[in-house]
Amino acid sequence: MNAATTYSPPYHRRHHQHHHFQLPPPQSQPSIVSIPTQKSILDLLNSKPATFSLQSLAQIHALALKTGHFHDHFVSGTLLKCYANPRFHNLDSAIQLFRNVPSPNVFVHNVLIKACLDNGEPLQAVWLYYELMMNDAKPNKFTYPTLLKACGDGGIVAEGKQVHCHVVKLGFAGDGHVKSAGIRMYGYFGMAADARKMLDDEDDDDAVCWNAMIDGYFRRGKIEDARNLFDEMPDRDEISWSVVIDGYIKSGFYKEALEVFNTMQSERIRPGKFVLTSVLAACAHLGALDHGRWVHAYVRRKKKSIVMDAVLGTALLDMYAKCGRLDMAWEVFESMKEKEVFSWNAMIKGLAMHGRADDAVELFFEMQRRKFRPNGITFIGVLNACAHSGAVEQALKLFNSMENVYNIEPEVEHYGCLVDCLGRSGRLEEAEELVNSMPIEPNPAVYGSLLGACRIHGNAELGERIGRLLLELEPNNSGRYALLSNIYAKAERWDDVAEVRKLMKERGVKTNPGSSMIELGGCVHEFKMGEGCHPKMKEIYSTLKVMIERLEMEGYVPNTSQVLFNIEEEEKETALQYHSEKLAIAFGFISTKPGETIRVVKNLRVCDDCHSAIKLISRVYGREIALRDRVRYHHFRDGTCSCKDFW
Repeated sequence: MNAATTYSPPYHRRHHQHHHFQLPPPQSQPSIVSIPTQKSILDLLNSKPATFSLQSLAQIHALALKTGHFHDHFVSGTLLKCYANPRFHNLDSAIQLFRNVPSPNVFVHNVLIKACLDNGEPLQAVWLYYELMMNDAKPNKFTYPTLLKACGDGGIVAEGKQVHCHVVKLGFAGDGHVKSAGIRMYGYFGMAADARKMLDDEDDDDAVCWNAMIDGYFRRGKIEDARNLFDEMPDRDEISWSVVIDGYIKSGFYKEALEVFNTMQSERIRPGKFVLTSVLAACAHLGALDHGRWVHAYVRRKKKSIVMDAVLGTALLDMYAKCGRLDMAWEVFESMKEKEVFSWNAMIKGLAMHGRADDAVELFFEMQRRKFRPNGITFIGVLNACAHSGAVEQALKLFNSMENVYNIEPEVEHYGCLVDCLGRSGRLEEAEELVNSMPIEPNPAVYGSLLGACRIHGNAELGERIGRLLLELEPNNSGRYALLSNIYAKAERWDDVAEVRKLMKERGVKTNPGSSMIELGGCVHEFKMGEGCHPKMKEIYSTLKVMIERLEMEGYVPNTSQVLFNIEEEEKETALQYHSEKLAIAFGFISTKPGETIRVVKNLRVCDDCHSAIKLISRVYGREIALRDRVRYHHFRDGTCSCKDFW
C-alpha cells in the first residue's frame, strides 16, 4: 500500500525539546548577582534573546539599574532591543524604557527606530527620527536604511523625500545600504523614475542597489521591467537571483521562478538557504515533487554549509505536504532539530489538507505538551482540518476554547473556518446564524464559505441571497459568479444562469479558466480545457476517449448538473470529457509506467463529475491518483477517495 495513504503520525518517537531562557548555572558562570559588570550584562542580553521571557528581562533590567550600568548606552540600547522583540507585543513598554535612558545617543535612537518598524509602526519610527534631530544626537549611516524603509512602508512620500535630502546633505548618499533603501522606498511609492535615477547616479555597479531596483519593479507589478533589469546587471550575486525568484513567486509566476533557478544552476551559482526556501515555495504551488526532492537532496549534501533550521525545514515539509507526500512531510518534521510554532502550524495544515482531522487535532495537543503555545494561525489549521472531515463538535469545542483557554480573540478567518465546517456538514441554518451574530463584520470569504455550502447541499434560496450579496461586495471576483451559476444550473434555473453570465459580460469580468498541472521528469506540464498547444495533445485526446469508453462500460454516467449551459445532454457530456484534470491524467497514463502514482494539481475545486470519474479510473486501471484541488487533497485508490466524498 502506498505510504502516502497509510501514514499515521508516530507520536511515540523521540521528542524534541523546546528550550526556554534560563540564567546560567553557577558551575559554568557566576550568578547574576556576582557579576555586576557591563560585559556580563551584555553577555546575558546577547546570549539567547529569542528565548527570553519578560520575567527574565525584568531580572536583568533590575540588575542593570541596581549596578548603575543602565546609564551605559550599550546596555540600555541592548535591553531596549530585547524588550521590543515583536513576539512580546510590548512596544509601548520599550518606548517607556527609552524615555528613562539618560541623554540617549544615536545607537539607542537607532535601536528604537528599528524596533518601531519591526513592530509595524513605521510612522512612530519617523517621529523618533524627528526627536533624534531635535536632541542634537547626530544620525549615522545605520539610521537611514531603517528610516527610509519606514517611510516606504508608511507611504509617506513627502517625509521620504525630506529624509532623502538629509541623506545627501549629511554625505551618506554613496553608502550602498542607504542607497538601496532609498531605491526601495521610491519603488514602494511607485516612483520608478526617481528610483532609477538613484541607481544610475555615479554609475554605481553595486549589486545591492540593483537588487533593490529589481525588487521595487516586482512590488509594483512591473514583471518585465524587473527581468530586463536583472538581465542587464553587470555583476549578479546570490541575492540577485533570490530577489528575482522570490519576485516571480510573489507575483504568481511559479514556473518562471523555477526556470530562473534552473538557469542559476546552469551558471554554477550555488544556491543558499534563502533561495532554496523560495524555490520550495514554488515547488509546493506547482506540485513539482521532483524539483522539491532535488532541493532536499542538495541540502543533505551541503549540510555543513546549509543548516536545516526551522525556516528551511518548514518550507521543506510544506512542499512535501502540498505535493501529496504526507509521509515525507512527517519524516522531515520529525527530523527537525529546531522547530518553531510556525513549523507545527505547517504540519497541522498539511494534515488538514489531506483530511487527517484526528491527527491534526492530536498534533495540536502534542505541540502544547512540547511547550509550544498555539497562536491564531494554529487554530485556522486545526479548524480547517475539522471542516474537511465534518468534525463539527470538535470544531465548536476548539473555537470556544480560543478565548476561554488560550486568550486568543477569534478573528474573521476563524469564524470563516467555523462557518465552512457547519455549512459542509449541512447545518446551514446554524452557519447563517453564526454569520449574522459575528461580533466583527463578515468578509467576503465568510459569505463565500456559506455560498459553497449552499452549492453542496442544493439550497438555492439561501444560495441566491448570499450569492447576490457577494456579487455586490466583490463585483470583479469571477469565482462568485461561477458558484452562483452552479447553484442555478443544479436547480435547472437556466434563465438565472443566463442573467448571471450577462451581468459578468456587462461588468467585464473574465472567468478564471480551470487548469491542471502534472510534473514528469522535472518538467511541469499545464493543461487547460479547450487548449491544444501541448505537443502530445492528439495522443492525449485519443487516450482520453478510450478511457471514457471503458468507464462507460463499467457503468460511468457523466454528471452534467454543473454544466453552465442549457444545451443538449450530449454536448454537456463532451464539455465534461475535456476538463483539465482528465487531460492531465490521460497525459500521465501515456507518460508513466503501469502502477505508478499520477499526481495532479488543479487551480479550482474538482467538479462532481471528474471526482466520480477519477474514482472509477483508479479502480478500472489499478492506478493511485493524487489530485490537489483548490480546497484539499484527494487520494483516489481502488475506486474510493480519501475525502470519503466530503469536500
